[in-house]
Amino acid sequence: MTYQRKTHDLFDIEGVYSYGWECVTCEETRTEARARLKEYRENEPGITFRIRKYRERIETAPAT
Repeated sequence: MTYQRKTHDLFDIEGVYSYGWECVTCEETRTEARARLKEYRENEPGITFRIRKYRERIETAPAT
């Protein structure tokens, strides 16, 4: 039996607004996340942005 991942990676783009870090968008690949980060930094120069990676559990159907 081959290995199947139990999680998948997600990348949040977060910006510092009035109350701290807020998630502005979420991407599924690092390449897409870096492209969105660049766009946010160009369009909102006074705001600090970062990428936060986290893993989300993949829901599997119960075996019958």
